[in-house]
Amino acid sequence: MNSYETILAIVIIIIIGYACRRLDFLKSEDTQTLNKIVVYIAIPALIFLTMYNADLSNINAFGTITIVCITVGLISGIITYVFTYIKGYSPKTRWGVVAASTLFNSGFLGYPVTLGVFGSAGLVRAVFFDVGSTILFISFGVFFLILYGGRYQDIIKRSILFPPLLAVILGILANLLQIPLGSVIPSVLDYLSGAAIPLIMLSLGLSLDFRGIKEYFPLASFVSALKLIISPVIALFVVGFLGLTGLDRTVTILEAGMPSAMLSLVLAITYELDMKATTACIFMTTSISIITLTLLILVI
Repeated sequence: MNSYETILAIVIIIIIGYACRRLDFLKSEDTQTLNKIVVYIAIPALIFLTMYNADLSNINAFGTITIVCITVGLISGIITYVFTYIKGYSPKTRWGVVAASTLFNSGFLGYPVTLGVFGSAGLVRAVFFDVGSTILFISFGVFFLILYGGRYQDIIKRSILFPPLLAVILGILANLLQIPLGSVIPSVLDYLSGAAIPLIMLSLGLSLDFRGIKEYFPLASFVSALKLIISPVIALFVVGFLGLTGLDRTVTILEAGMPSAMLSLVLAITYELDMKATTACIFMTTSISIITLTLLILVI
């Protein structure tokens, strides 16, 4: 499929998920079950296979992609912090929105878009970008733990033992050590990974709820402009400075234009931040990204 067909297919599956909730075929609570299947089974299988079969001879450049993610995320977070501080938002609202501005949905939405448009070679680069977002998530967890208190075990469980991250590490090790998998294991992983993309899109559709955006519309609009327009522009300058070219450059800029990550809501819930503000940012950026990502693909 070309880029138009890929985006259109993704949009249709998201709409199907949204329609299923509106028609009571599925409940919004079912999103949790779908997400667990995706995060603990399907996505790790997809990532492991991708890493295992990838050409990692250019792994230094892949590490640079991770650095770009962290850099762009931090710049976006700082911009949002200054904006919300000037506007006089409470610390709970401020940090909830900063998390949404910093973390990218580079996995849940970034994987299917990148895979559909650029194939497995693009997905490898998307995975390394997502590693940067995971590092930012871990950093936020430690920071909020210090700021608001909590248990270090929760950070370890949600971050270091995060199944997709483990799949990256194991996939790279198996690749570099040339560990044979036989014929059965790749077949099983292939079947499981095939479920990842449609389940992700259905889950996104199920989770869409436009009712909560009204209260935080100005704030969510600011974050949407930052994440979907300004962030990829920042990435354009950063990749130029670091010398990324070709597919490395293209995928990195595309991933930098992804909406707010669902993991930012996990942080908001865990540390009792302003969940409504965080949710509004996630929903608005996700909804608008369907348009902006299509335009971004055309531009880059």
